[in-house]
Amino acid sequence: MNYRGKWDWGSDPAGAVLAIRPCGLTLTPVHVGQLGMALEGFPETIRPMQAVSAEAPFRSSDYLFEVKWDGLRCVVHIDPEGRVRIHDRALHAVTDLLPELAHLGRQVKGGCVLDGEVVATDSDGRPDHLLLRRRLALGSAGRDQIPVAFLAFDLLWMEGKPQMRQPLERRRARLANVVTGGGHIYVPDCIDSEGVDLFEACLERGLEGVVAKHRKSTYVPGQRSPFWLKVKAVKSDDFVVIGYTPGAPFGALLVAYWEGGRLLPCGSLSGGWDQVQEAELAQAMQQLLTDQCPLEPAPQFTRPVQWCQPQLVISARYSEWTPDSTLRFPIFNGLRPEVHPAECVRHRPRVVAGVRTATDSPSYWLTRFPF
Repeated sequence: MNYRGKWDWGSDPAGAVLAIRPCGLTLTPVHVGQLGMALEGFPETIRPMQAVSAEAPFRSSDYLFEVKWDGLRCVVHIDPEGRVRIHDRALHAVTDLLPELAHLGRQVKGGCVLDGEVVATDSDGRPDHLLLRRRLALGSAGRDQIPVAFLAFDLLWMEGKPQMRQPLERRRARLANVVTGGGHIYVPDCIDSEGVDLFEACLERGLEGVVAKHRKSTYVPGQRSPFWLKVKAVKSDDFVVIGYTPGAPFGALLVAYWEGGRLLPCGSLSGGWDQVQEAELAQAMQQLLTDQCPLEPAPQFTRPVQWCQPQLVISARYSEWTPDSTLRFPIFNGLRPEVHPAECVRHRPRVVAGVRTATDSPSYWLTRFPF
């Protein structure tokens, strides 16, 4: 089974984002920007809270700092009877793809919901995004070849009681009490204040970056919150494929992002995929072909372009944005079936004052994997 799915954006006819779906109960829609929610009973799905970008690493006693793992963001539900259900940020069920996580109920108390990331690691114990994508494409058949682990970093529900309105530092403390780490589940440590040290450790280890979370922050499902800040060691973002140039099977990918209700082009990618990914891209784009340019107004190109409906999302790494809003030196970084096209927006980093510190600090131990 390939890790692909049709979109169920979870919206009511009025366009409200359904951030939480309780089991067998009437749902109160949670509109964008609305923090209140009406919940009863154990939830069926919860759309994960997201971070915004910060311009530079920083130090602050108001924040807890974590490693940003290059994995698949997932929410794990362990119901009161110990049954496990797992879905990604788009609410796609992935439980059957990851049978080694089906017994997490033995290590997590019943009635709990955990937020975290599923990772696959390379021979040096670092998360390998390409390896994870291969595993997801293989599904349960890849269990022995490419095992995965779940890194839990937040507790949304504890023994049948919601925890999302509790401050982060309290949720983290309770998380350690409900999870017995080992095997295929771990609770990575966080560090107080020293975000610069941890960022430099991530650079040294070749990890994706750091997430800074305000210690008093509550959990807001389905929202991108300014109380969570991500600082990437390598710049990467999600983009919508809007077409491609001729080639065998295609030349360069044309990509765009959403801003102010408009789809804006930001350049082209001509490399970074292997043969398997190339075939997957070609197959996905063939299903989205259109004669109509998805951009308004339609730009002028000096070479032929085959347009696609703006539904396919990819991740790309790049060096920087140019003054004319084009990606400099972009390279393909993988398909993103768990990301909705509307989430492909340009993240304009928040400026945070930072101070460099010595590199010989305990924060370096946070970048080392226990499995």
